[in-house]
Amino acid sequence: MMSKTYLALIAFAIGISASNALLCHSCNSEFDPRCGDPFDSFSIGQVNCSYLNPLEHMPGVEPVLCRKTTQKVYGKIRVVRGCGYITDPRDDKECVKRSGTHDVFAWYCACTTDLCNTASSLITFNKVISVIMLLILSILYPKLL
Repeated sequence: MMSKTYLALIAFAIGISASNALLCHSCNSEFDPRCGDPFDSFSIGQVNCSYLNPLEHMPGVEPVLCRKTTQKVYGKIRVVRGCGYITDPRDDKECVKRSGTHDVFAWYCACTTDLCNTASSLITFNKVISVIMLLILSILYPKLL
């Protein structure tokens, strides 16, 4: 019984620690080809968005999401991953494609959980962890659920 309690406390602590600050992958494939697709999330650094310096042109605005932008300019594709500041109703739901003139387009994906800007998929790591934690708790304490 004691090991079940410890396991439940560990699962709870993991859930709380993951929610304290927003972590995003931060890179640009122009300078680091590993940032492009396919993306290996274990080889690229992470940034705690709450520790970033405030933006000069947006004083007082805090980063609230992670973003992945894929740009194609004159046939060259570049992927940029990082923190984002401005929300949109499509965040966590769908990616947005923008196109311009002269063979220019951009594909934007934004999400609001830790390290969610790994790919265009909107299934995030924290959602998977939440489901796993719920399954563990339902096995340990079947009468609670």
